[in-house]
Amino acid sequence: MRINHNIQALNAYRNLAANQSSISKNLERLSSGLRINRAADDAAGLAISEKMRSQIRGLQMAERNALDAISLIQTAEGALNEVHSILQRMRELAVQAANDTLEPSDRAAIQAEVDQLTKEIDRIADTTQFNQKILFSGSPEGRAFAQANSPAIRYAGNGTWQGVVTATPTDPAKVVLDFSKNLGMLTRDQIDGQTLTINGKTYQIDTKNDGLTNTGHIAVNVSWIATPANDSDAVTNINNLLNALKNAIVANDSTFSSTSLITNASDSGTNSDGVIVNGRLTLTTANNMAPKDAALIGVASSFPSTQLTCLDPVNLTSTVTSLVAKDQALVSESLTLTFEDVPKNGDVLKIDNLTITFSDSTASGYTWSGGQGTATINVSGKTVFDVLDDIKQVLGDAKADGINQPVRALTAFSVVGSSLVLSTDRTDDGKPFGSANGLEVQIIDNDFEANKGKTLKLDMQIGANESETLSLDVGVMDAASLGLARMADHTTILNTGVNAEAGIDVSSSAQAAHAAITIIDQAINKVSEERGKLGAVQNRLEHTINNLTTANENLTAAESRIRDTDMAMEMAEFTKNNILTQAAQAMLAQSNQLPQGILQLLKS
Repeated sequence: MRINHNIQALNAYRNLAANQSSISKNLERLSSGLRINRAADDAAGLAISEKMRSQIRGLQMAERNALDAISLIQTAEGALNEVHSILQRMRELAVQAANDTLEPSDRAAIQAEVDQLTKEIDRIADTTQFNQKILFSGSPEGRAFAQANSPAIRYAGNGTWQGVVTATPTDPAKVVLDFSKNLGMLTRDQIDGQTLTINGKTYQIDTKNDGLTNTGHIAVNVSWIATPANDSDAVTNINNLLNALKNAIVANDSTFSSTSLITNASDSGTNSDGVIVNGRLTLTTANNMAPKDAALIGVASSFPSTQLTCLDPVNLTSTVTSLVAKDQALVSESLTLTFEDVPKNGDVLKIDNLTITFSDSTASGYTWSGGQGTATINVSGKTVFDVLDDIKQVLGDAKADGINQPVRALTAFSVVGSSLVLSTDRTDDGKPFGSANGLEVQIIDNDFEANKGKTLKLDMQIGANESETLSLDVGVMDAASLGLARMADHTTILNTGVNAEAGIDVSSSAQAAHAAITIIDQAINKVSEERGKLGAVQNRLEHTINNLTTANENLTAAESRIRDTDMAMEMAEFTKNNILTQAAQAMLAQSNQLPQGILQLLKS
């Protein structure tokens, strides 16, 4: 028997400690409801469970995302429902306006309602939002900070729109054929067979009435003094040729007008002083022309310049090889730049030969340097209206520079709301952008993404993992995209993104109202297609939600089997361990009494 080491007590204590540890775990599982409270409980099970929890929580959020997507679609579809109602009313009005029982005043009243309904479509497109995301005005990345209402301003790549705006010509093209005394003094043999080529047609002078050397030529039959001897003979010959040539040209080329002017040659001095006033034929086109078109009408002759010259009708000193048209029109052409947003740092607006750069830190007024006008506008903290006021000031300063004339082609400018209206009287000379043709306009938006369309593109996260998305395109539904937006004249079509000044024409005539019916039908079909697309996506999302709910339920059940406590089994385990603990306690007490036997030995 030993007293230093009570092996029985140590054994009982070890078992008691193990039982108490088991009870502690039993209590932890019973109180938390979890089988795995720490990695040590089941390392592999914990790893699997955490991955499942990621999926479960992802599925729950995806379900919320899908519900939010349905809410967005319902918001959009509700707005389009009202647009449909507006279009049906507009069609009804167009049908009414197409009836010839109406007077102009009746159609004017109908037109007024159509105009207001068109503007309401734009208002709906501009203000329909979900979580401050505008739904029907297109992708912000798909718009420049300013939109031009002219098809002449086109996208040139790299976030740049540019083009040349020109006025419609209001004058015909002209050329002056100047006949000198030297020509009038040619003999009949010398002038017979000579040619003039005008607008691709060759006119051959026939003074002998013996036919033409080339059957493709056009005969100019003219009476000619065989051997002119003095100034009077030269004047007579020239004037006869002027009349014969004009008649031949007008009869054979509808490009030219019968109003083409003849200025007869004359002799103001003596008949033998060798000095006369030249005769001139000013060829004039029947239609008004811009320099671009006039340059295509060539003029040439077989006469030397000492006998016949083709002159610029404006200065009558410069020789030309084609007709000349005025580079200015009596009526100006207007361009509207509608500012969709405040320009950002680095954006540029060029008007004629004036370059305006936008900055978020610096500003400088108009200056002339490097052969062009320049200015920098600070846009930091400013609204669109503030920026437009600054642009107006810069344009005014540039216009006042009469020496360098950086905005020579700009006849007038104004600010109307959020739009900059520019006017020019310059006609088209055919030169490309950068060659001072007409009013040049360039918009450079530095952060524009070229691959983004104006359609609003939305990606809905409808799954727990990276690639589980649904793409939704919401089309632009303003009046312009529906083909209904017009300028104040009711006929000029506006580009998408530019709010309508007026609606489609239903008032000018019954025929216009007939045409409007078809256009409104097309708009109704477009809205129907958009609503149908949204409805289809909504139905898909409802199925998506059902699938997400089912997957969430099944995955949660699987995770529960790994992580949660089986309460019945754990309670049975707890009861067993509790009894063992009580027994261990009793045995520890008994083992602690065993050394008492040694006292009996000591008493003896």
